[in-house]
Amino acid sequence: MQTIQHSNYSQIYHLLYQNEQLSKQGIADQLKLSLPTVSANLEKLLDQKLILKQGQLKSTIGRRATAYAIDPDVALSVGIEIFRNQATVSILNLVNTPIVTETLNLTFDNDDAYFQSLSERLLAIIDQHKIDHAQIIGVGVGVQGLVSNDGTTVLYGKILNCTGMTTKNFSDYLPFPVTFYHDADCVAAAEYAKKPTDGIYLSVSEHLGTAVILNGKTLETKSGRSGTMEHITLDGVNGPRCYCGRRGCIETYCSLSSLLNEDEAATDFFAQQQAGDAEVTQRFNVYLSNLARSLYNLHMFIDIPIIIAGDLAKYLLPEHLDVLKAELTKLSVFPERDDYLEIGQVVDHAVASGAAIPAINAYLNQI
Repeated sequence: MQTIQHSNYSQIYHLLYQNEQLSKQGIADQLKLSLPTVSANLEKLLDQKLILKQGQLKSTIGRRATAYAIDPDVALSVGIEIFRNQATVSILNLVNTPIVTETLNLTFDNDDAYFQSLSERLLAIIDQHKIDHAQIIGVGVGVQGLVSNDGTTVLYGKILNCTGMTTKNFSDYLPFPVTFYHDADCVAAAEYAKKPTDGIYLSVSEHLGTAVILNGKTLETKSGRSGTMEHITLDGVNGPRCYCGRRGCIETYCSLSSLLNEDEAATDFFAQQQAGDAEVTQRFNVYLSNLARSLYNLHMFIDIPIIIAGDLAKYLLPEHLDVLKAELTKLSVFPERDDYLEIGQVVDHAVASGAAIPAINAYLNQI
């Protein structure tokens, strides 16, 4: 009986989560439950402040029914994106809406002074926005590196020189649980929350990262190397030197660092490209060709959609997608029935947002 009661309670909450608002009768009809059962569980959810009454539903006949909805702000999750010269903090509510996003000018150092400074500035943001500490269910930190499966340790962090960094470095200064995530996994989580799609998520920003989502779950391995397809090589002999020490990794052909000149901003590059600058256009055409070759290699690895995400997603236009698809058609040795290439939808602060999402999912799953 207790199992049935909890199931009803859970089903009602999650039905409300999936709908903007519902009446008591609407819930009963959809879940095929009695009105007394629905009423009792709604009262429990109201008592625990998980849901709220949200006015009345429109009706052309009779009394208007009370509208029930979840309270999206009853619990909040923090996501942090760490870069070499800055960190972005994003605080999300239960429907993955950022209620606070701030970028901090803070140079990364793998030392106690940095961990304390970032932690104190996060606490200041929380207090400034009058957020009760009890609302915070977790802090996710997206890092440019491989992370242990338990999310406590950076196993390989060559870009930021943060190998060996642990969550304890932060939790010494924060009263919330802290978890590390590979930045590409964060981008995939943010994109999946926007549009649930199993696929390969290619996060193209300053550096390249990949993540695979199958059956709604990010692929994980014991080594933490489930998302390192950026180190597949196009030319392992004569290709550009990669930060990993090898040559010709697709990181060296498809990251924004490989496209842009030193001190060149992506916004300026793509503005010039749209204006028809010959040198920039030629550079971009070579880049798209290399990107297409890399995408085809990933497609041969596993035949699922590929989502181009990260910073590049905000600059790619439909015409660029058409060029990539045409290149992929030329490269294909097998019949292709469907388009498998998409452009991501989360174009701002995807790592910070995605780092906050796992704690939200865990919170929802226990209701």
